[in-house]
Amino acid sequence: MTTEPSIKESSRPSQAQIDELRRNSRLAIPAPLRIPLASTLSFVIGLGLGTTQGSKMTGLRFRAEHAHKLPTTTTGWFLYHKSKNYHVAFGGLREGLRMGTKICFWTTTMFSIEHMFDTYRGQTDLVNTVLACVSVAGGFSLWTSAELPPSDMKRPGPLAMLPLTTIIRSLVTTTISSSPLLLPPSLAIMTVLAHTTNPFLNPDRNPALKFILKKTFYAQFCAGEQAAEVHHTIDSLKNIGFSGVILGYAKEVVLSEDQTKNLASCGQGAAAEECIRAEISSWARGTMETVLLVAPGDFVALKFTGAGRQALFDLAHRHPPTEALADAIDSVCRLAAARGVRLLFDAEQQAVQAGIDDWTLEYMRKYNTGGKAVVYGTYQAYLKATPTTLAHHLAAALEEGFALGVKLVRGAYLGSDPRHVIHDTKADTDAAYDGITEALLRRRWVWPFAEPTNNAGAVVLFPDVSLVLASHNRTSVRKACDILRGGRCEPGTEVSFAQLQGMADEVSCELVSGSKAPADVAAGDGAEAALRRDQDLKAYKYLVWGSTGECMKYLLRRAHENREAVQRTRSGRDAMRVELWRRVKSVFGIGA
Repeated sequence: MTTEPSIKESSRPSQAQIDELRRNSRLAIPAPLRIPLASTLSFVIGLGLGTTQGSKMTGLRFRAEHAHKLPTTTTGWFLYHKSKNYHVAFGGLREGLRMGTKICFWTTTMFSIEHMFDTYRGQTDLVNTVLACVSVAGGFSLWTSAELPPSDMKRPGPLAMLPLTTIIRSLVTTTISSSPLLLPPSLAIMTVLAHTTNPFLNPDRNPALKFILKKTFYAQFCAGEQAAEVHHTIDSLKNIGFSGVILGYAKEVVLSEDQTKNLASCGQGAAAEECIRAEISSWARGTMETVLLVAPGDFVALKFTGAGRQALFDLAHRHPPTEALADAIDSVCRLAAARGVRLLFDAEQQAVQAGIDDWTLEYMRKYNTGGKAVVYGTYQAYLKATPTTLAHHLAAALEEGFALGVKLVRGAYLGSDPRHVIHDTKADTDAAYDGITEALLRRRWVWPFAEPTNNAGAVVLFPDVSLVLASHNRTSVRKACDILRGGRCEPGTEVSFAQLQGMADEVSCELVSGSKAPADVAAGDGAEAALRRDQDLKAYKYLVWGSTGECMKYLLRRAHENREAVQRTRSGRDAMRVELWRRVKSVFGIGA
């Protein structure tokens, strides 16, 4: 058979020439029309198949990723389905475009090679079609084998579970926090805003300033100002896969050295009544509202200093709380116990910390009964005295038969605590944190605790302990996970992990992605397998709620933390940058 005749552009072909061209063309369609038509049809078919397959798989993947933590509220289910529909639509369209492009490319290649053989051999027959198909099949095989990434690159990293807005906002925040040029002026501005008495600089009175802060730093670290905003934030975190939240009311007081020296009691009579009305009652209402905002199983963090001048005076002098304040704290504890919510009594600066320890231990005695902790104390590993303090509390819990609630942190008051009470180096703080963690998880009196003995010389046992490991240090978190996963965590210690909202997301998401025991453990038999199944990693996010102005001191402390941990902040920035770049590439079908 002859090849397809060429058509000269200078002269219009006759009807006979057109008929001859059709007779000598495959499917009676000339190559200049046949190849684009095949390309278009193949793209449409690939688009349809890819969209169907992609939307189905995305929906199944979304359900699987969230099956272990389904919503429990109407708002949560609404956000769940809204998020699922978005993922299904986006995943279907992306897979449709990807499959359509691939099928179009290989179809066009096959028809083009076939036409090339037709022209080269001077005839159109089955041999040319077979040669074209074999060539395309070989090329496709080489392409796919080279395209497949190593097994450890097939899955996106843990940060893939975060919304795009969170990724971008975190990248901006960590970029500022890790920049030696941008951080100092940012800290100076936030310091002014946190301590200002000028109405123009008060975010609660300046709508323009409030709008800027609320859309940036406030949105990064805080839950919201109203109940609806708080519920939306909490449900969003739980839909991602977090076990729950630690919610705090933002109102707090940070004292200067002069203020510490000049603390005074509210006194008696009218002054005391005004103190109760304006400070204690206001704090109690805010804290109880916080307890009502969270779900059973969540935590509420509270600060005694938010209760005002009388609380500050009593804490600084290690006095018991006044009757009004004691009634307020009892009301909060009773409400939390009734709702299945746990309370974290936050650590604060050294001027009042000893008093906080006294109060915390007293309320643990009262409410941590039956082997379960309702009240948790916060222990700061950067303080040299923390192992001694914690050992005394462990001994008291064992002797008096109550569960000890422990929230272990490194410390957040480097800017205000006296330097001599803090470990000399960061390495010392890290060692203390990891040592305390191991001792509590393994329920053994290992360093930094001294091994106590009773009068008969026998080693003292451990009490029941409920532990919250609040750390942004990936090494410390992984060490704790190794103890849990390795079966070295003794029964009697309940463990949760926590990171601050807007910080250390790479650590939090790693915990969420590994929150379930491996399949071989889940399918195992025996006591060890059962224990390891019980040690599923529980990840929580700590965040505060309140007006923008009330949250400024909290935001300032977060900024100081980032300054003190520049290397960690840079690691977070780099992780966000990599994740954002991965998402950009995935839109165009590049990479895993």
